[in-house]
Amino acid sequence: MDFVLKGARVIDPVNNIDGIFDIGIEDGKIAAVEATISGGKTVIDCKGKTVLPGVMDTHVHVTQKLGGHVGYYMAAKTGVTTIIDFAGPIDDIVENAARVGCGLSVGCLDAMNPDVITANPSRAQVDEFIDKSLETGAIGMKILGGHYPLTPEASRQSILSTNERGVIVAYHAGSTEKGSDIHGMQEAVDLAKGSRMILAHVNSYCRGKHFPCLEELEMAFKMLRDNPNVLSDSYMSIMNGTSGACQNGIPHSIITRGCLARFGFDQTEEGMEKAMLAGVCRVVAPIGNENFMLEGKAAYDFWRDKDTQTSVSFPMNSPVVAVACVVERRTPNGEFLVPLSATDGGGFPRNDVLGRLLSLYRLGYLSLNDIIYKTSINAARVFGLNDKGHLSIGADADITVLNEEQTSACMSFANGKQIMKDQVVTGSGARLITTERGIASAAKHNLPYILADLENSAFYQGL
Repeated sequence: MDFVLKGARVIDPVNNIDGIFDIGIEDGKIAAVEATISGGKTVIDCKGKTVLPGVMDTHVHVTQKLGGHVGYYMAAKTGVTTIIDFAGPIDDIVENAARVGCGLSVGCLDAMNPDVITANPSRAQVDEFIDKSLETGAIGMKILGGHYPLTPEASRQSILSTNERGVIVAYHAGSTEKGSDIHGMQEAVDLAKGSRMILAHVNSYCRGKHFPCLEELEMAFKMLRDNPNVLSDSYMSIMNGTSGACQNGIPHSIITRGCLARFGFDQTEEGMEKAMLAGVCRVVAPIGNENFMLEGKAAYDFWRDKDTQTSVSFPMNSPVVAVACVVERRTPNGEFLVPLSATDGGGFPRNDVLGRLLSLYRLGYLSLNDIIYKTSINAARVFGLNDKGHLSIGADADITVLNEEQTSACMSFANGKQIMKDQVVTGSGARLITTERGIASAAKHNLPYILADLENSAFYQGL
């Protein structure tokens, strides 16, 4: 066997495993899970460690347009083995993943840009965009309604077109008629009637814009209970992520303008400057292999040096809402109401989904099995990755090794290759998660690929 991990506590709810075992890895697959495995080309002592199915972060941004290529490294460093980019562009993914992918498996939902095809594209334009994205390697599309809204009609058509093609559609709530708030969430849910959809970061629609945040949360939970066709993710960070780009003295993103207004600043380039110097608006900047948040004068200077073309962040999210979105269930001890925990990270410096969930484990709010469901099992099922999310014999050898005392991952394997040790990223290359329509693009870019079984996925069949 290529690797043998010795003496770890192995937890795999799919196979009802929770005990001390050795794990054998061969040819990229799980070869054995036994009390004792002899031999192995590389033997790793894992006594005192806990082995989980590889953690998936199903909402990240790792392209130059959003987050930056350092996002691959930043995700891998935290023990993540699979990522789904929630905006693209897919061209950036296929052209760069082999060079900067850090050994991860990566899929992409390509976001339609109204700057290119207008905010009210025709059905033919929507269909053309989706088909081109799929041919390039995407597994679906993202509606970036909060930042760059489409009309409700175009948003509805995007949902219908992706469902007709049997691929994924995710929606950052908002349109030309509604904002990225609880009313926008209601509109998004209404537009998805009769179809399947992922509602991105449900926590971010409950910021108290129209009603107290807990009232908005109650409204959001009711929508999710009443509309099981809508799956959702949430993240646990006070800081949001948006664009700092300005055009003609005005922030380009509607989200950014709303953040400025929330804290009493003018929705202008000058307002951005004042928010940065006041320490309210932080700027995402690369330092070494990672992005960090700059504050005050340093943030302003970097933003100006980049001619405003940076990502920025405001403290917009309620921690109470964030925790509730993680722990709420449809029924007592039943499935989670928000089935996916992601980070909306990648290049945004909040890639610690495992660490944040482990803090709730230590409080007794979640079990380790719960964490595996939210970051591995549900994620694999929603995105049709049948060989991920569990440690069955023959499954992809995606493994996250946990040091519980440090509440962090200390090692990880993706597709049978070690990609991180002691938070040092050792992996290289990438595997593209795609559909049959994207195989030619993967071959063109020398990317090994994994076919997502979307037809039989939980996205279409339910969890």
